[in-house]
Amino acid sequence: MNTTDKEKGFIKRLVDDVTENVKEGATFVGKKVAETSAKAFVASSDLVAETSEKIHEFTEKQAFQKTEKKVRDRQEELKFIFGELTLAHYLANDSLHKTFLTTKAVKDVVDEFKKNEKQLIEIAKEIKRFDK
Repeated sequence: MNTTDKEKGFIKRLVDDVTENVKEGATFVGKKVAETSAKAFVASSDLVAETSEKIHEFTEKQAFQKTEKKVRDRQEELKFIFGELTLAHYLANDSLHKTFLTTKAVKDVVDEFKKNEKQLIEIAKEIKRFDK
């Protein structure tokens, strides 16, 4: 074997070693990229799930608050109706008789008002649940 063949053997071994090192390095980097990508995917999936849950809770809370406002507005209307009925009766009779307070018109207003008060208590509980 002459010097040229020895140099070719040395260069071939050097190239083979460098090639092997590059392959190992690429494999290592590839595994790290895969691990990092998997961790990033899991983290982003968790973030998306958490964000979606918060949006759902916010939307649900908003719906309860909207219902609460409607019920409160209706309560104000019922107070006004009750006041009109009472005042009209008082002006016509110079007093409020017990029989008037048990008429269907008054009873319906009072019953709806009581039902709405119970509903407002339940709505408040639901809204409070979202504030935790």
